[in-house]
Amino acid sequence: MSKWEYKIINIRSENYRLDPNAATQLNQLGEDGWELVSITSVNFKTGATDNIAMVFKRPVAG
Repeated sequence: MSKWEYKIINIRSENYRLDPNAATQLNQLGEDGWELVSITSVNFKTGATDNIAMVFKRPVAG
């Protein structure tokens, strides 16, 4: 049975777009073996989409 570890990254969006500079961080996560499994807005109070949570997973080493 596979075991997973998880990482949550919060990114702020501006004008309904993610900062293009976030690609560097996301590419590094991919290089480190992290896979994006979920993305959601975390600003539930107002319903705005200016705060995005990304959940990543990768197999536990060993």
